[in-house]
Amino acid sequence: MSDSTDPGKDLSALGGEERAFIQALYLDHYPALQSYVCRLGFPEDAAEDWLQETFLTAIRRIETLHLCQNPRAYLIQILRNVIGYHLRRAKYAAELLEKLRPADREGAAYRDELAPELLYRGLVREDELQLLLRVYRDGVPRKELAEELGIDPDTCNKRIQRARAHLLAALERDELL
Repeated sequence: MSDSTDPGKDLSALGGEERAFIQALYLDHYPALQSYVCRLGFPEDAAEDWLQETFLTAIRRIETLHLCQNPRAYLIQILRNVIGYHLRRAKYAAELLEKLRPADREGAAYRDELAPELLYRGLVREDELQLLLRVYRDGVPRKELAEELGIDPDTCNKRIQRARAHLLAALERDELL
């Protein structure tokens, strides 16, 4: 049996038992993983690429998967890491393009960056993300936001702090910070 950390290892390099194991994982978990990515709002073609990359990574880590009590959770973590990697790469590419593009006729630089809704979706609950976007992106004062939500301003502040802490923890966990 070849080394599971070999980046060139694919399904054809697996033995019969390992191949059957990966195929069973694929059949059992692919629809749930695809649904997860689609719920996050990413384009279908990107989702397909990320899912393929997830299963290639799973093949490289087959020994870990054999020992895993919850393979779906492990596959979702791999998928989140794959998505995070591609989003970071897209963000850095957009920043580089920003630096390289000449200013347009009015002098404003062209902006080609991912919307925060796509960049941070899936890292925190949707309600927490929307709360953070309203405060930090839209600049809505916390008192006004509390009135909109029909809650006490102190409760609103606590929700914002909790959402921010959840986002920071997720960014650190996925090595996005």
